[in-house]
Amino acid sequence: MRRDERQKVIRAMADEELVGEIAFGNEEALAALYRRHAGWLSGRIWTATASRELAEEVLQDTFLGVWRSAASFRGEGEVGAWLWGIARRRLVSAARRERRHIVIPLVWDTGRGAESADDPSRVVESMDEAGRLRRAVAKLPSDQRIAVEAVHLDGMSVSRAAQAAQVAPGTVKSRLFRARTRLRAELGGR
Repeated sequence: MRRDERQKVIRAMADEELVGEIAFGNEEALAALYRRHAGWLSGRIWTATASRELAEEVLQDTFLGVWRSAASFRGEGEVGAWLWGIARRRLVSAARRERRHIVIPLVWDTGRGAESADDPSRVVESMDEAGRLRRAVAKLPSDQRIAVEAVHLDGMSVSRAAQAAQVAPGTVKSRLFRARTRLRAELGGR
């Protein structure tokens, strides 16, 4: 098969197929996955660190991790979520190595204003609520959890989250609706 035909076939592959090809050492598949996901992933990494240099290093290190660990991808979730998981681990490693401060969204804003920071009992209560919410989100089906994290934690628009997940915006809205319904039930109707 000619190179241009091979590249056309690779571009038409689903993300999961690309990861499978990468597991077999296909560099063109890695390049295609990079082109498909580097933009949004770079944005998420950039929001976690103030250093453009560190963000670029983490992005490259993430795709090096993809190259090395593609065979371990089990296909149980979306490739985008798998990539973000690798990037988060690389961010933490980079922060430890370089002793730089990064902000990886792990705590949910509970809606309390800045005035609650003055009262230690409210801070503890807020942390408890955030912990309950994190545990409830962790129980969501992966498609709903990814939508919630993208829109509510990462601040993506529904359109951008849909593009990152390679689904229609209406699908993201449906996932968010189902997630909110589950979260209300889990958290006692709050």
